[in-house]
Formats: sequence, C-alpha cells, structure tokens
Amino acid sequence: MYYYPLLKNANNEMKALRELNEDTKTKIRPVIESKRIKPENVVNWEATYKTLGKYLKERVGDTKFIYDFNCAFEDLGEAEELKNGLDQNLVQHCLEKMESANLSVIPCFQHDSPAWLVKSVLQSGYNEIAIRIRCHDFQESFNPFVVSKLKYDLEAANMDDGVKITLILDFFDKETSLNRIQNTISEFSSLNPSHLVYLATSCPENANAAAPNALTEVGARKELNHFINLRTQFSKLDFGDYTTRLKGEILKGFNHYNSYIKIFYTTETHYWIAKSKLIGDDGEFTFHEICKELIDQDFYPGREFSFGDEEIYKCANQELIIGDHQSPIAISVNHHIETTVAQLLL
Repeated sequence: MYYYPLLKNANNEMKALRELNEDTKTKIRPVIESKRIKPENVVNWEATYKTLGKYLKERVGDTKFIYDFNCAFEDLGEAEELKNGLDQNLVQHCLEKMESANLSVIPCFQHDSPAWLVKSVLQSGYNEIAIRIRCHDFQESFNPFVVSKLKYDLEAANMDDGVKITLILDFFDKETSLNRIQNTISEFSSLNPSHLVYLATSCPENANAAAPNALTEVGARKELNHFINLRTQFSKLDFGDYTTRLKGEILKGFNHYNSYIKIFYTTETHYWIAKSKLIGDDGEFTFHEICKELIDQDFYPGREFSFGDEEIYKCANQELIIGDHQSPIAISVNHHIETTVAQLLL
C-alpha cells in the first residue's frame, strides 16, 4: 500500500516533497500534475519543460511518481498535439527529459484525454502507467461508458500483458455518497488494475472561513473517514488526496499588503488554519503569536516531526519570519504528507 498525494509541479509543493523524511519518501507515490502551457507560450511550448528532468530530479530524487500529462493543457482549452523540432509530441518530449535524469516515472493520462495523448502514454514502452478518472465531473450512470472507453483504449494499444495499471478515481472536493464511491470502485475494478486509488479532499479551497489573527478549526477530514470505511470492503484500495492545496482561482490585481499569511494545518481528524492579521497591519511581524498558539496545542507533534513543523516552531520562537504567501504552502503540504503517512501506518 502507498499514499498518493496530488501535487502541482510548482516550487513550494515540490519543496515540500524534497524536505520529507527519507523513510516517508519510500511510502508514497506522488501524483504530479504537469506544468501548464500558457496561451502566450504555445509557439515555443518546449521552453516550459526546458529543465524538467533536472528540476524534478533535485526535488523528487529516487521516489517513484505518477506524472499527469493532461494538466499541461488546462490553460489552453484544447489539447492540440504540439510537436517539437524532432517531431516529438509533448508526452514524448517530456518523457525523454525525465529518462535522461533517471527519474522513476509512471506516465499518466485522464479518462477523456485526446486520442494522441492516450496513445502516446499507452505505447510509451513503460511497464507501469496510470489513468486518472475525474469521477467528480460525471454522474454515476456514466461509469459504464467510461469503463467501456478505457477497455477499448487498452485493447487497441496491444500492450504487453505485464504492464501494470494504476487507476486513480478522483472525486475532488464534491460531496459524494459512500454508496456511489463503492459502486464506482466495483465497476472500475473490472479493468483489473494493479493499484486502485481513491482520491478526494475536504480541505477548504481558501481561508475565508478562518478568523484573522487566530487559529481556527475549519472542517473534518471527510475523505479520510470515507477511505477508512472503504478499506473494510476493498482491502487493496489505496488512498490519495489533494493535500492542503486545491485548484483555486488565479488572483488578479492581488494586493500583498491587503492579504493574510495562512498556514493550513492538518491533524489526524481535522483541518485548521493559522491566519495572521492583515500584512499591512504588521501581520508578518506578529504571526509568531499564532504559531505559538499552534505549537501549544495537544495535536502539535513537535518540531522534529517534519520540516513544516520545524518552520512553525522557529516562527513561534521568532527565529524565523514568515512574510510571504509561498513558504506557508511548503510548510502545510509537507506536514500534511508526514501526518497522513503516519496515520496510514505505511
């Protein structure tokens, strides 16, 4: 059994991964979303992945991970088969860079990825592939059609019998009944996956529900409770989540001084948010008071537990000033992964 945290290929989420305890790195299979191609960079799209292999090697190391290629096109609206000067498409181009860095990658497509992308992954020659199925985007009645389509894709690819398939059933943050999840797992099990992953989250998308200058409980970890119930019926089911980072909207006209420093903090049962005063009201210089409140809680596991907890401890003792919006991401995600791995007894 492995834990499958979903991560963006972004600096602070990758830093959270790099700073994990070495033992933890052997117990996870991160699902990393491809860096997105910006509309203005389509003509020179290869530049987006210029240092892909080296960048990931420095952060992922020898940890085996899943790489979701479909996410590269989320800002474009259309997944056109872009080709480089060597007539390689995006999948082939990126896999070559990751191979040159000796990365242990499992290529991944989504259930409705364009035919060229699906074919490129299935015919990549890898002995493990992954398929991410966005169950949150369709009704349960559509399950048989998705299963049928994937069976066709897999049969048409004429892959070696030994190729292992990881199916990721992604329910995102949608309220979903346990019965629907159970039925979905049963239906997609007919594809005979080597690994079947339940992926979901109940972490808030933003910190709006948290009071300023306070530590606030903002919700239960419903996705983990669902998984614990599901494991009684599906003993080989694996767990994944969105850690503490959801998709969110891109902020326009963002005013740094009219915002807050926020650490999303995961306990065994709930999500909490440590939120500063407005940065323009000395929020970054007084945030240590909220961090002090956090480390005084019974659920705080100590500074040695994770990189994230060490950073919080330093801030609480005024050895460190957390004064931006990026470093809290690494802190939150790193602590979340360590907490979840410890809970799952991997």
